[in-house]
Amino acid sequence: MVEEFVTAAEEQELLAAVDSRPWKSLAKRRVQHYGYEFLYEFNFISAPHRYQLTKTRNVDSKQFLGELPAFVSTVLEKITSYPGVKKCTIRLIDQLTVNEYPCGVGLSPHIDTHSAFEEMIFSLSLAGPCIMEFRKYRNGSWRAPSVAKGADEDISQEPECIRKAIFLPPRSMLLMSGEGRYAWHHYIPHHKIDDVGGQVIKRNSRRVSFTFRKVRMGPCDCEYKQFCDSQNKKC
Repeated sequence: MVEEFVTAAEEQELLAAVDSRPWKSLAKRRVQHYGYEFLYEFNFISAPHRYQLTKTRNVDSKQFLGELPAFVSTVLEKITSYPGVKKCTIRLIDQLTVNEYPCGVGLSPHIDTHSAFEEMIFSLSLAGPCIMEFRKYRNGSWRAPSVAKGADEDISQEPECIRKAIFLPPRSMLLMSGEGRYAWHHYIPHHKIDDVGGQVIKRNSRRVSFTFRKVRMGPCDCEYKQFCDSQNKKC
């Protein structure tokens, strides 16, 4: 994780760029897709264009939306100088998902689908901070327990796991690769405040993330077969 990956001025330019474009509303957040659309499995709720997110996390590699927008060109250039990343990596990034999280909204534990994306996944945090927790479950997977009376789905009956938390301040860039990308679930707690080393950090009114990926055009052959949908049909 690299702090101050973009400047405050660049952050405002990126936010203004996405806010000038149409958002798609999910149950608890808004999204934009570029390059290839990130496919969710939707259940219709009630209002037009409002959906309940379920399980599917993939892309249709045959449905190319076009090149990534010009407003992220500076970010792509900076990625070439990211520690441990070769300069050719910039040519490999072809998918961008922009997520807007309202205050207190997070993500359920998940591993980005192996067959959908290549190894390196970059996540740029803008506007507000959050804690991202990495989890390694004993049985290798995570299933949302049944929710009773509106309880947090990730608290009740939660399976045992190893936890590693990372604080993501605004303008920071996180790179997930290797075991951290292929075998550990990542999760954002549904909190309005985070405890960072004993210090209480309030989340802003929203957090916006830019997630950069390379769409995989064939099956994954990674060494983490237990978690790989290409090699383990139970995934």
